[in-house]
Amino acid sequence: MKTLLTILMLLTAQAWGFDAKSQCVICHGDKAKMESFGAASMYLDPAQVDREVGMEGATCVDCHLGDPSQPSKEASHKDMLRPFLVGVGPKVKGQAVSRADAGALQPLVPAGDGMDRMIPEGDPKRLEALGVKVVSGIEWHDRDPETLAYAPKVAEQTCGRCHAKEVKDYNSSAKGLLKHQRAYRKWSETLPGPQNCGMWFGQNYENMKSQTSVPFTAAQNAATDRSCNTCHPGCNDCHYKPFTGKGRHSYGQPDTDSCYGGGRASICHAGPMDRRRGAGYVRGEYAFPSNLPRGAHIRAGVQCLDCHKPVNHQFGHLAADDARGACAKCHADIVKAVQASSHSKVDCAACHITVSGAYQYTFWGKGNFAGVETPYGKHKEYYGTRDLPTLIRNASGRWIAVKPYPMAVLNQTMEAGPTGLLFRSIPKRSVPGNVRIGEPPAFEVSRGATDVNDAFIIVGTRNDLPSGNKAILWVQMDKLSHALGQPRGCGTCHDSHAQVGKSEWSYFEAKDVAKRFKGSYTVTADKNGIRFTDTVYETPVMAANRKVEDIAPFAVLPKDAWDVKGINLSIPFNEKKTAKARQELDKFLSGLDKRKGGEELRKIRVIAYHNLAMAKKMLKAL
Repeated sequence: MKTLLTILMLLTAQAWGFDAKSQCVICHGDKAKMESFGAASMYLDPAQVDREVGMEGATCVDCHLGDPSQPSKEASHKDMLRPFLVGVGPKVKGQAVSRADAGALQPLVPAGDGMDRMIPEGDPKRLEALGVKVVSGIEWHDRDPETLAYAPKVAEQTCGRCHAKEVKDYNSSAKGLLKHQRAYRKWSETLPGPQNCGMWFGQNYENMKSQTSVPFTAAQNAATDRSCNTCHPGCNDCHYKPFTGKGRHSYGQPDTDSCYGGGRASICHAGPMDRRRGAGYVRGEYAFPSNLPRGAHIRAGVQCLDCHKPVNHQFGHLAADDARGACAKCHADIVKAVQASSHSKVDCAACHITVSGAYQYTFWGKGNFAGVETPYGKHKEYYGTRDLPTLIRNASGRWIAVKPYPMAVLNQTMEAGPTGLLFRSIPKRSVPGNVRIGEPPAFEVSRGATDVNDAFIIVGTRNDLPSGNKAILWVQMDKLSHALGQPRGCGTCHDSHAQVGKSEWSYFEAKDVAKRFKGSYTVTADKNGIRFTDTVYETPVMAANRKVEDIAPFAVLPKDAWDVKGINLSIPFNEKKTAKARQELDKFLSGLDKRKGGEELRKIRVIAYHNLAMAKKMLKAL
């Protein structure tokens, strides 16, 4: 009997990190007690929690803090960390809302399989009393409820108890400190330049205010800062995995769902991939429009970390050699063929991405952020399609695919002069941190031109808007990387030196317009520069307190406002040599069609598109 009792005690202790006497266990492990408190959803089976967490020896307070020695709810829950909702409404402006206050204490399990499956609805009456109209998200407990930012101090107190090195590495990494995004301090700065995601508003209010020609308050600045912070990850955003449906305490290595927000709407990489760039990895409901063709890799089940390998929590992305080199793991023969061909300086995505979606314009002007009227509303809902990317040479001379589209920021005090084609390098600088949440007082940031493939062209400053305020105009040219599929035809590059793309879009945001309006334009990149022509659009019917120039400055500026001269963006090739090479390829492929064969002939056909000479040798060797 003694032996049996000892075994049972050990099993119970192990299930809860050897802390069977914890008040956490005593209360939350008692189903009847939790039901009597009216909190049945807070009952937790100790053995099940231990299996889900998978971290032997970890206790409740290791992750949630609080005081497990106190029997009362108030004392035991003091300073305890909790997930919280993000609410938007008359009284709440993209701010933290308690799940209990919102009537949203249901278990953290997915509701269906949609991209917002982890966001609870809450109790309508309680939400109304709180002044919340919409629950826009849910954040895990390693975030600061005031700014919604990842809090390094909390991670050190929780995850860091067992994973000290990992937390230290992450908290000093580019991703952990958002180093690159936070380096954007001034719209008029040539480098890193104005950009779609805007300037960094945190610890930057006085600077932003000085750049703004209309009243700009600290409350307006804070609302935008909170909204930006929700996209940028902490430990739990990557490793906490309740969205899998395998338990509300499930943890594990990041996967594609983690990178795309883990069922908490279009955040994390879903934003820059499927909206800003429009050639996202997952697409489907994350894409605009949602019927864009999904890439070959997501359909094959390839995970983000199969190509992007973090080392000490530093992630390879953008122009990283390790990410591009990952192609050879599955396509070694093709990579070898390309490297030995005349297209050795052409990026895979340059040929294998065709249609891109989402933003076709974006303008920062008077608008609304999380229920707050502000000079810096981001009018990005020009969702549509671009039929073909534009190809440019990156800083190392490699041809890459980009999606050029017009952008502007309004209500400025400073000016920016025209530039040539630039890549978003970051001159060395010191950026202030938020000491209150555990960041250093300041940290250093820099980035070279070959470290990133995103490009832009500053067009200049306009002073001829109806309001009389200055507007800085630029052409956004983010690299397209992920929606790889069937290639564009050879003729799309070699029928003409000029590159021509067609954008079609539809805009609706209820705070801006009374009804949806549509339009289109043609973008031409050639030896004379880049031009946006054939611009047509329906007349926008504006919502109250909004002017056309706020959301659609293209409607009040000259038609050529975003045209840039003096940059050669044509595709260079010798017409006679290219025509001959295309004829030889067609002849070779026609000959293959007449042969009988299986997998070997299929491989030769694939190689022929990438290196005809190599394909001929392969055929001869059969």
